Amino acid sequence: MAEQSRLPSSFLLDARLEDVLCQILKIDPAEWRATTALWSSGNAWTIHRIPKKKGHRTIHAPSDPLKKVLRALLTQFIQGIPVHLAVHGAHPGTSIVTNARVHVGGKAFYLLDLKDAFPTVNRSRCTAIFAPAFTGYITVVTGLPEQDGKRLAETFIDLLIVDDVLPQGFPTSPAVLNVLLGQVDRNISQLLRSSSTTDGVVYRYTRFVDDLTISSSDDVIPKKLRQKIRQAVKSDGWTIQGTKVSYFGEGADGDEERTTKYPEVTGIIPNQDGRLTIPRPRLNKFRAILHNLLEVADKRASGDESAIEAVKAQMAKDVVAFRKRDICLDPNILPEQFYAREWPLTTREHRLIVGIVGFVGMVYDQKLPSSIRDLYLKAKVRFRIGTRDMSQSHSYSFVKEVE
Repeated sequence: MAEQSRLPSSFLLDARLEDVLCQILKIDPAEWRATTALWSSGNAWTIHRIPKKKGHRTIHAPSDPLKKVLRALLTQFIQGIPVHLAVHGAHPGTSIVTNARVHVGGKAFYLLDLKDAFPTVNRSRCTAIFAPAFTGYITVVTGLPEQDGKRLAETFIDLLIVDDVLPQGFPTSPAVLNVLLGQVDRNISQLLRSSSTTDGVVYRYTRFVDDLTISSSDDVIPKKLRQKIRQAVKSDGWTIQGTKVSYFGEGADGDEERTTKYPEVTGIIPNQDGRLTIPRPRLNKFRAILHNLLEVADKRASGDESAIEAVKAQMAKDVVAFRKRDICLDPNILPEQFYAREWPLTTREHRLIVGIVGFVGMVYDQKLPSSIRDLYLKAKVRFRIGTRDMSQSHSYSFVKEVE
């Protein structure tokens, strides 16, 4: 178990404030006590390091009690704080599809990615924005003195932070990032609005967590404007991932940002004819995965002994891993019972199926391309993938993982 921070002093509430905290978050007091106990013992979360092209991504996976508290904090507080209209991720009613749809019809695109966006958020940055918002809300809804409101606000902020930075993997972190990036969103929007007034070109801007997209109704986004956009990001203390800056549009020879590869906005192509499509290579990969997993499942279901033994061995390993990491596949059943369902797939295989069906269905809104339609429908029926399952798979991280 990875070493974790000691229990923050703000968690040591008297019975009166603890009761108020549970009422505000609408959680059972037992969930709060379990969270503090796990935090004290170093078991509040598990750290995973996921390899990426350069280095790794550190993920903090919260235990079930902490996850419930964080989700309550997210829905009761953080999602109530206004965010910019450009935000299309980790915010109700938005998704990778709504993000891409804004740029349908664009002729030139400028794509940027923030470097280490989550670790860039330290405690002081978080406190500066959230302490006044939390304190004000608490005092209004409870009638408590301001001092008590500040004390509980400190508790909530300590729930958001691990080792003085914003952890990737907490359900609250993307929404926190949306609030803290508000100044960047305003800076870029004002800059584009001013440029539109000057040259008559319509610019559109969206941000999906740490992915920024600017599109233009013209064939060019001037180099000087792109420089100002980068400066608008840097001036608020954020860093741009240099290797992920991409400009598609007309430009002078030697423009190091320019690419001829048609842009993907959060894994989706916004076509000029109004359609959203999945890039052909990725769609072909999805089709191959669906085909292979359907064949594997059929073999196991038909009694192929080697196939059955292989999946049983993998399932047994998964169950052990889940118990060690306190991962819950389904809050209502045990891992062994989860595997007794009618689909003969490992958890990763099932996640792939659900993710692909969910992503493809969301992009095409059931108007599926012929190349994948039959496999999509067969997988959806074969593995009983419903709307509830699919809604859990609609994330840009899934698209990146399948690459």
